[in-house]
Amino acid sequence: MKRLSIIAAMIAAVILQSTICSFVCWKGLKPDLVTVIVILTGLIHGLVPGCAAGFIGGFILDYFTGRLLGAGALSKMAIGGLSGWISPKIFGDHLLVPPTSVLVGTWLEQTIYLLLVNAFGRGLPVIRSLWTIVLPVGLINVVFAFPVYYALLALERIPSQGGTGEDG
Repeated sequence: MKRLSIIAAMIAAVILQSTICSFVCWKGLKPDLVTVIVILTGLIHGLVPGCAAGFIGGFILDYFTGRLLGAGALSKMAIGGLSGWISPKIFGDHLLVPPTSVLVGTWLEQTIYLLLVNAFGRGLPVIRSLWTIVLPVGLINVVFAFPVYYALLALERIPSQGGTGEDG
């Protein structure tokens, strides 16, 4: 049930990104809510759920936005796995962990995506894109770190329905 709620949250994030966030953009940039969910899912749940959330969220985002199919899935899967791998090594209850993880994770994810897109012939200027897209999107995503983090923690606390007694 929790897995489905995370996927539903990602679909809702894609819808929000493509509708409401398009009106509330800053200098043409809008938050990447799916990346925020992926990074925080990796921090909360670990390596495998982070990778799975990244792949599914990136694929959904690529499909709905019409971007290079698979590039977002790979970049988000890599950063979801990285945040899940590093989560036991950092102090997770510290107040600065979620926003710092979202900031650095967004920068890494956007850079990986940029390099993948260029590898497939899109020809974006890498250095200019780092300054005009990657860095500002990371800063914008930090604003959404706490609300998404606490929403994911609330989803984790929802008891599972069913007869097995296991969380799923």
